[in-house]
Amino acid sequence: MTEWVMVNGARIERSFLQENVSEARTYAWGKGRLEMPEEHGHCMVCNVALSGNDECYCSKGGLLCPYCLETFVTPKEAN
Repeated sequence: MTEWVMVNGARIERSFLQENVSEARTYAWGKGRLEMPEEHGHCMVCNVALSGNDECYCSKGGLLCPYCLETFVTPKEAN
């Protein structure tokens, strides 16, 4: 049975989330924007659409939205 979770407003399969978070953690991420305002891409973790005007993070692996970077890829350590 497929298990679904809500991430950043998107309903995705838990296995998709886990696999993509694991992959995203292997890349170095830098703040960026898409080169052309009319372009769009998708966050590799939650698949939310990112337009040329949205803040996003880039690497050789693709794009991440700020939510997924902060929540899954570089979470703050608990004190």
